[in-house]
Amino acid sequence: MKSLIILFMFIVLGCISCKNNPKPGDNKNTTVDIDNQIDTEKNNLESTIGAYLNNKDEAEINALVTDNYVRNMNGITVVSNKSELKARLHLYTIGFPDHNMLLSNSNVCENQGFVNWVFTGTHTGQFADVIATGKKVKINGFSHLYFNEEGKIYQEDIFYNELELLQQLGFSLVAPILK
Repeated sequence: MKSLIILFMFIVLGCISCKNNPKPGDNKNTTVDIDNQIDTEKNNLESTIGAYLNNKDEAEINALVTDNYVRNMNGITVVSNKSELKARLHLYTIGFPDHNMLLSNSNVCENQGFVNWVFTGTHTGQFADVIATGKKVKINGFSHLYFNEEGKIYQEDIFYNELELLQQLGFSLVAPILK
């Protein structure tokens, strides 16, 4: 429940913080040039997001993220550099070789990206300590991406329901023993 509240707050903040405010200036041509530059930067960041989310080639990560990249999942830091990110992505590539991440909604505001995504894949390989189950999964999630001046991602905050993923793989919760 806490993750859902945090996710909702990020979505609301993303929508509020990215309202298009009019640009100051008297010259219409200057405003058009600035708008074109902003559109170009936004398209570049959106392309980076698409390439990043579906990247299965560890070598391409070098062009997309900084060396000191940090990934937080549901509020917990799970990656603190580019090498750890490559290892983490490798787990998904082995466990779900056919995985795909669809962007259901995205918004780029200044040097930040707000992305609702859907992860799909078939668990045909070992995923961390979990042997292949052959089960298909479909998980909805949200990523808040932060870009540096060169357009590389230096931080990602991901929110999704881990229990839903495990249940789709066949795991279930057992009530705790209270005695």
